[in-house]
Amino acid sequence: MKILVLSDSHREEDYLLRAVRREKPDAVIHLGDHASDALAIEREFPRLPVCRVRGNCDRYETDVQEETVLTWEGVKILATHGHRYHVKSSLLTLCYAAVQAGVQVALFGHTHIPYCEESEGLWLLNPGACGRLFPTYGMIEINNGAVQCRVMEEAL
Repeated sequence: MKILVLSDSHREEDYLLRAVRREKPDAVIHLGDHASDALAIEREFPRLPVCRVRGNCDRYETDVQEETVLTWEGVKILATHGHRYHVKSSLLTLCYAAVQAGVQVALFGHTHIPYCEESEGLWLLNPGACGRLFPTYGMIEINNGAVQCRVMEEAL
């Protein structure tokens, strides 16, 4: 299973759609800051599952959760924008929340800086910002319960 992870699109819907076309994922997760941008994906790819969480710039997206735990192919994933965990200062609080939730992958955005690391069975993935300057996105691949995460840094 391929999961495309996007964040901080800030109304740059074209970049989101180009990433979906390029990767042909099985699902998409948008980590906020203009979570409504993900609606463009839902319109263009109506059969593609899209999950979105609210970021600090999504004050009016009251129908969107601030975070969620998803399970795909037996792998639990925490999706959050990250501002509530103060990820610009440290990833420690997010790591504690991930361990508490029993997830294998913790996704966050907010910093606009791509990050992808695995330690002791926990992946931390920040896809960066899928916007105009140096757009990046994340990919999660799940095969028979094994997880691999990466950041795609090439220009869209």
